[in-house]
Amino acid sequence: MKHPAWILAPARNDTARFLLLVVALQTGCLAARAEGELRIPLGNFEPISASRGGGTLGVDRSLTVGKSPLSVNGQQHAEGIAMPVPAELVYDLNGDSQRFESFIGYDDDARTSGRSNIFFRVCGDGREFFNSGALQLGMPPHRVSVDVTGVQQLRLTVTGDGGNSNIGHADWIEPTVSQAEHLPESPPVAYTVRAPGLALGFSADGQMTTATLGKTRSQIRVRGGSYLGGCRTQGKVTAKKLSADAMEFTRTVTNREQRQCVLVERFSPTANSIRWELEIRCDAGLMWTTPVCSELQLAMPELRQFWTAWSDPDQRGDGWHDPLEFRPFRNTSWTYSNIKSAIPTDGDYIVLPLAMSASATSDSALSLILSPEDTLLDLKLATEADGKITFSRTHHRLGESRTLHFAADLVSQPADWRAALGWMTRRYPQYFNPVNPAADAMAGCAAYSGNENPVDAARLKRMAFRVNWKLSDDFAYMGMFLPPLAGPDDRWLRSGDEPRPPGKPDWTSFRRLNDYARQMRGDGFHVLSYFNVTEYGKKMCDTNVPASRRDEPDLWKDPVAFMKLKLPNASFKPPIGTFYDAWAVDVGDPDYQKFMLEQAQRHLDRLPDTSGICIDRLDWLRFYNPAGDDGVSCVEGQPARALSQSWLKFTDQLGPLMHKAGKVIFVNNLVTRLELFKQVDGFYNEYAQTGPALNATAFVAVRKPALGWTADANNLKPDPDDFFQLLLHLGVFPTAPYPNNNHCLNPDPW
Repeated sequence: MKHPAWILAPARNDTARFLLLVVALQTGCLAARAEGELRIPLGNFEPISASRGGGTLGVDRSLTVGKSPLSVNGQQHAEGIAMPVPAELVYDLNGDSQRFESFIGYDDDARTSGRSNIFFRVCGDGREFFNSGALQLGMPPHRVSVDVTGVQQLRLTVTGDGGNSNIGHADWIEPTVSQAEHLPESPPVAYTVRAPGLALGFSADGQMTTATLGKTRSQIRVRGGSYLGGCRTQGKVTAKKLSADAMEFTRTVTNREQRQCVLVERFSPTANSIRWELEIRCDAGLMWTTPVCSELQLAMPELRQFWTAWSDPDQRGDGWHDPLEFRPFRNTSWTYSNIKSAIPTDGDYIVLPLAMSASATSDSALSLILSPEDTLLDLKLATEADGKITFSRTHHRLGESRTLHFAADLVSQPADWRAALGWMTRRYPQYFNPVNPAADAMAGCAAYSGNENPVDAARLKRMAFRVNWKLSDDFAYMGMFLPPLAGPDDRWLRSGDEPRPPGKPDWTSFRRLNDYARQMRGDGFHVLSYFNVTEYGKKMCDTNVPASRRDEPDLWKDPVAFMKLKLPNASFKPPIGTFYDAWAVDVGDPDYQKFMLEQAQRHLDRLPDTSGICIDRLDWLRFYNPAGDDGVSCVEGQPARALSQSWLKFTDQLGPLMHKAGKVIFVNNLVTRLELFKQVDGFYNEYAQTGPALNATAFVAVRKPALGWTADANNLKPDPDDFFQLLLHLGVFPTAPYPNNNHCLNPDPW
């Protein structure tokens, strides 16, 4: 997708010859690319709208429980988009594509969800190019090949008989669009912005045209800019000099529904970059959303290389692949954090918003680094084999006379990943350094155990043991970690279902918890208390509770009644179940946020010998709460509250509270994206025995302690040196064999 400013001429309406070829194929791949043509997966493009009345979308997976591969007529497929029926996706092609191709079919999961006919349609700019007619379960995949030359918007639709829904899922298998392979000639340079080591040339309409990089001052052709998906530039672009070396470009853009925004791009030199700022001034119309994109393409030599802070540079997720290496540019995309899955073991996400385009032959590179200080909702990074980089920001609320701000930096650097990572840590130290430096003393081997018995301290010290994240079996129930009791010896029943260590009673108290922490502190170790802000309750059910119970002093013992009467808007509706039959909750709800902060204060008052807390289950932060409103999110045309934004507002209160008392905050970073960890002092990742989670944790923990899971002795076999060298390579400490570790390494004769 090209920058709309590059298409200021009238649309090419004279290329209206559209061809359609539909061939029934049982297996096989799409045809080889034509000379001078790139075939780009449709997944690289962020849809400008997605209407999915029957549920979510599946990218490279089906919509069945377990996320199995796409499957049509018994044949599985690794790449594609699964859509509920009915559903519609709209993509912005900007007139730059020549052909859309895909296989289509009825996913085999319909064998359990019912049978009906489904219909596929491909449309563009109000014209229908393809209608599949009725397709039935068990038919082989059909091939679609459509000429989309000059098409601005591509619309993919699936429906059922009579508009029926919940009749199974429709699969677009290996959907691609083809585009020209080579960067076209650039318009003349009209303006130049210069910073140390970097100069950018711009055309009269604000298009980046050239970049002069590094000590060699070698000039290369560049294209880049910002745009709103589905919008076109209206009228002329206004250029304004802000200073001798700073420029501002202003354009008005409009989409097909005549919603209008003014885009202002500013390019200003800093001591070591060119700051790229985007301001979006929306009209007074109704709320809407579309991807907000920033794009950069360098005409580098064929040896062009790419690097980002990825979970797996090979995107395989089938083991460990060194993230500290460059890869050739290819047609692919990454999400910002693992938003597709709760478990961070996939290889298809990044954790820092940066992208580096480098030339191995000249040791020069240009990095595009987004500001973590921005409001970032969902973000995707796409690359293409011709050297294009696109960041797409989605779910941002437009309209309603809003003004949005985003910022990035373009940085000329040596062709070395350390240059990009080092620049970002120096520019944004508040996101990389622990707020409480006491966290550094906890950099060592760790445990996750509920054992409260004395330990062999000398033996553990020889293994560099430092900290035990206290197992989650002390709470009354999930979310009620420290009940509102008055005395240090007041007891509550433990509610965790985990196996109980020898001699551990079914009750606990503030004194018992703190005595264990004091014992460990005396041995030279640290204790982090279990905490969780995204799950609540045990054996939850949606039943009526009389309002007369609200003032019962022991209401807290009944999680259902307590939620109904004290936290009525905290859970999702309908509820989302989780471990212990708890419900997922939104810490952005004011009542629930107050409830959690009260428990944090209780922790400080009652457990002074602990070193702080470790917060579990951040995986829910990839969700949106449709019943909430954070003032910035728009999901399917409606306001929503991003749990990532709820987390940021909560930790902005939790962090100062804990840090002022000398405590630390660690997290089990099941969702990993840099800006979430501004108030976080360290990490204990539950999946660090897997390559992607290990890599992801290492990048956000450049200057913070990172503790990682060691599942069992099999992690160490056959060669323990390989295991330890890998962790040393990435700066992550393993779990030590501590007594009664829970689902991780226990003492073992081997």
